[in-house]
Amino acid sequence: MAESDLILDEGFPVLSDFKPGSSEADRFPVPRAKFASYTKAITFAQRASFLNDCALVFNARAIEDGEYSSGSTFFLPSTMKPRCALEALAQTIFKAHTVGLEGKFDPKNSGAEWWTLVLDNKQSTNNSNPSPKKAGDDDGDDSEDEEDDEVGMHFDADYALEDQASGVFLHPRVATITYLSDVGVPTLILDKRSPPPQDVEKSSLNGSITKGWLSHPSFGKHVSFDGRLLHGAPGEYFPSASIPTSKEEDDVSEPQTKKQKIEEKVDDKEDAALAGKRITFLVNIWVNHSTMDAVILDDDLVSKLTTTWEDPDSNAKSDEAHVPAFQWNIEDIASEDKLTNTVSLTKSSAAAGIEDIILCNRHVDMAFHSSMGDLHDASKLAAKEGSMPLVLEEGVLSLTVGREASDDEEDGSEED
Repeated sequence: MAESDLILDEGFPVLSDFKPGSSEADRFPVPRAKFASYTKAITFAQRASFLNDCALVFNARAIEDGEYSSGSTFFLPSTMKPRCALEALAQTIFKAHTVGLEGKFDPKNSGAEWWTLVLDNKQSTNNSNPSPKKAGDDDGDDSEDEEDDEVGMHFDADYALEDQASGVFLHPRVATITYLSDVGVPTLILDKRSPPPQDVEKSSLNGSITKGWLSHPSFGKHVSFDGRLLHGAPGEYFPSASIPTSKEEDDVSEPQTKKQKIEEKVDDKEDAALAGKRITFLVNIWVNHSTMDAVILDDDLVSKLTTTWEDPDSNAKSDEAHVPAFQWNIEDIASEDKLTNTVSLTKSSAAAGIEDIILCNRHVDMAFHSSMGDLHDASKLAAKEGSMPLVLEEGVLSLTVGREASDDEEDGSEED
């Protein structure tokens, strides 16, 4: 396969050793699982400064009307040396999820697409009796009920490529979320893939979805999933049910120098501004393709980041006083948390509601035919486990494809 070739295989760029007719195991060694969860995947020696850097990068991506620009993600080529702690974490996650793929992809045309989200969380963890939204109830006056940390349902894809080659949805091999707070609505991942290029009407989106996963924020937790899957954070249906943990247990228990202790006191004051925020660090794993609209983090922005970071190859590594900015705790990416419990949802005559979303340039009705109370109870159960598989009775959650979206309407943002 020539380096310039872009060959798709079920929504992914093919690996370098691709052979037509080869087994699924050979074609898709990654993703290793549709969904995987890892508690305490990362700990920090400079927690507050890292969170402030996440906020700085997030604010740099925002535009005036509160939306996000189309080129709102960053890219770190796999061959590029990180210049800051954020890029170092993106590279660490890329390497963790591509173990075993050596020789199967072109490093010069692969890398980590990454971004941060720092969102307000106004939802009370004690909100056990919310007002349900009935199916068809759309009076246009529900803005006060909307939670700032909700994220629309969407597919992660190279949307700049799709603009040029209509109907071609190219996905990252793996999508990942690293939670850097204990608050906020959970992520909903559904076992639903985007339509193939030949499905012009997007009819393959229609129908029931019977399997999914809920992942609640927990500081240091890392989750990964098949980069082709539909996901988002619909807080109205699956609200926050955060279980706070102490800050101290999330920090690296390393001896600190006097200078570091002083810096931490300063950081603690800055950290107050981020209290109650839903903070996530997101990385998409791209092999044999670099997204067209993601950009390398600007040097000027890098210079404003405050987390102390040293290249592991520098002399600082041999300095006994040096403490790494973060510690990645996953030794084997194949050793994920064992999710033994599931939560099941059944249909109800008191249907929770219908959400109009935009997927693949189409208006799509996402209908929840379970009761709002059952959906909220499911979220509470999942919060106790952190991450939990969902088993959905036929018809509990369904998609119905409608009219084509206009040019000024966009798919759910490529966030979380």
